[in-house]
Amino acid sequence: MENAITAGLSRQIVLMRALEATANNVANQTTAGFKAEHVAFREYLARVPADRDSDVSLVFDPDSYADFSPGGLEQTHNALDFAIDGDGFFAVESVEGVLYTRDGRFSTNEVGELVTRDGGRVLDPAGAPILLDVEAGPPLLSPDGALLQNGVPVAALGVFEFDDPRALERRGDNRFRTTGEAKPAAAPRLSQGFIETSNVEAVAAMTDLVEINRAYEQAARVVETADELAREAVRRLSENA
Repeated sequence: MENAITAGLSRQIVLMRALEATANNVANQTTAGFKAEHVAFREYLARVPADRDSDVSLVFDPDSYADFSPGGLEQTHNALDFAIDGDGFFAVESVEGVLYTRDGRFSTNEVGELVTRDGGRVLDPAGAPILLDVEAGPPLLSPDGALLQNGVPVAALGVFEFDDPRALERRGDNRFRTTGEAKPAAAPRLSQGFIETSNVEAVAAMTDLVEINRAYEQAARVVETADELAREAVRRLSENA
């Protein structure tokens, strides 16, 4: 009974983490540049007492990882919306330092700096803020990532790549922090007037949500049944004492 309770609880831990990740995917299925999160786990075999001939499978240490496969491109006709076609991330200033995102929905602040929807400054390939002339009209993006106003290059969009995407740690606001080295992309491919859509597959995510809920309920019933059996065994022992 103890083995059943332990195995059931270990499964509930993993399912709860998977439920949180999947619910977050569903909530962000329309968020530009969002990357789906998945949960992996480690399995342990616990040896039962010597008078039995089987092991008990336990699941602990749930860990999550991001799916960096690209989303689709959606045309917005907004001159300050940009999408990366291929690998790479935009760099954004934050209170945590430089963070990276695929969400290219930008605008300008009161001094002409290119910023994110929450005011974070977007950076160029050298890691400096991008300054535009607000009186010169919308910029035009060249194929190499340069931003032109009145036919003159005034800035460039920074696109950064990583040797190992696993070095990226998910943060809030659809952004990532790196524990590795970020390098400017040698030949970034960018589209102006487009945004990258979320790579969450809505139907699959909803199906996963239902299945995880059912599995969690089953694990809860296993724990509850084992607990009731243990209580009944204690009651009978006390009656026969």
